Amino acid sequence: MEKERNQNFELLRIVSMFFIVLYHMLCHGEVINNSTNDGLKLIFTILIYITLVHVNSFVLLTGFFQSKTKFKQSKVWILINSSLFYRIVIVILLSYLGIINLTNIQLLQETFILNLQEYWYIKIYLALYCLSPFINKLIENLDKTYYEKLLLVSFVVISIIPYLTGNKGFENNGYTLYNFIYLYLIGAYLRIYPLEKSYLFKRCSKQLFQIILIFLFFSCVILNYLIYQSSTSLLNINSIIDEVANNLIGMSKLYSNPITILQSIFFFLFFKTLTLKGKWINKISKLTIGVYLIHDNNYVREQLYNFLKINTKITSYKFILYILAMSLLVYISCSIIELIRQYIFKFIYNRKIAKKVRNKYYNFLNNINIEQIN
Repeated sequence: MEKERNQNFELLRIVSMFFIVLYHMLCHGEVINNSTNDGLKLIFTILIYITLVHVNSFVLLTGFFQSKTKFKQSKVWILINSSLFYRIVIVILLSYLGIINLTNIQLLQETFILNLQEYWYIKIYLALYCLSPFINKLIENLDKTYYEKLLLVSFVVISIIPYLTGNKGFENNGYTLYNFIYLYLIGAYLRIYPLEKSYLFKRCSKQLFQIILIFLFFSCVILNYLIYQSSTSLLNINSIIDEVANNLIGMSKLYSNPITILQSIFFFLFFKTLTLKGKWINKISKLTIGVYLIHDNNYVREQLYNFLKINTKITSYKFILYILAMSLLVYISCSIIELIRQYIFKFIYNRKIAKKVRNKYYNFLNNINIEQIN
């Protein structure tokens, strides 16, 4: 299974992170609003719906592997250290260059170790990871029937109801801990009960199963787009239809959208069927967290799209190739920076003083007597 992960699922990480970069380019750059013709708007909207699976696929991947893996405190600190490093370095660098001006209080807030407002995904992911041992206990005690009932009921409550009511019946915009827990449960289920071994698909060849998954993935993209367009065309008919249409429009591009959740599952399962070889996949995938932490930093984001001239009036179809090329360039540039950071951290990690501090810290934790505290 580890071999499969290093090949198949590490490529999934790479593609998903590229989708994140491209999605941010499209959304934060407001390319749809800046497009001057309907053809460009159509293409960019379709691209957004294609890339919308990025966050969900990472959480599905977490559930798939972490459901059978022990909790490691070191992983929490690695993630916190990475985000803290980039927050500090970016703020100091941009302040030194005069690009941003912060007061001493603002500077302290930005560099405070417990400040997780900068990266919403890191905050929710850390909470999910810390809860994973307890979620895994739940999974261990569920038989298949109850597990499927749990997933079905949760799907209705967490995804369908918010989608149809525009977050009025039950609020979930996809940026929530319970949405991550639900995706975690799906990922774990797909590991315990592989879909390709189900009665419906076990008679299919691998190639046919892949074709089905690709078809279902793009069917979700088209369905999402058609619902969005239909809802837009139904506006201004009457108050009831307007409310329903606005609900569907507002929820169409959220991670909690039921169509997007299904699309994410098909996307995940497609990579699960792949057989790949190449050490470069694993090496590049280890850099994905840096790509996210650098390009989606609040201060970097503000400067990046102005520098790349993304948020300008778009009149030519050549801009499609331009934004794809710029997304790839940002991905590569951030990966190189992250690679340098990892070498620096590895050098520090292997110093004697760092080892001594770590040993004292873990000895302290191991020697804590709960009864004495109480």
